[in-house]
Amino acid sequence: MEQAPKTPAATPPKSKKTMYAIVGAIVIIIVIVAALYLAGIFGGTSTPPANASAKIYDTGICSTSSDCGFTPTPLNIVANTKVTWTSNSSTTHTVTECVSSSTSCPNFDSSALSPAFDSGSSNLIASGGSYSYTFKTAGTYYYYCQIHSWMHGQVVVS
Repeated sequence: MEQAPKTPAATPPKSKKTMYAIVGAIVIIIVIVAALYLAGIFGGTSTPPANASAKIYDTGICSTSSDCGFTPTPLNIVANTKVTWTSNSSTTHTVTECVSSSTSCPNFDSSALSPAFDSGSSNLIASGGSYSYTFKTAGTYYYYCQIHSWMHGQVVVS
């Protein structure tokens, strides 16, 4: 006598503890992936630097601090902000970092907080021209014009 083939026995249901462990692991993986994505580590996202503007101005001549300068000063920004100084002046200027607004400016000091920012003699800023620098580290940065040493400015990075 031939026997009918046996139907495979149904797999017993997994215990509730096993199901909770699987669901918990999936939730943890989703949370980790979401956190990495939001942090820009996973998914290729990155936050571009912020931008800020400053002006270099004069009244037609630049012979004293009341005739020319930088505005706004101080310029308050957050770290990773790119500052662009634009000249609406009739005179050529520079934007050169120094250690403090009074005692060492205009003496350039490379021991300041950042790698020195300096539009310098190779990048003089003429009327309509501009110079940009991205501030990556919190601190107070002082700067001046090498051509007009009485022109001082300040950037405060938080």
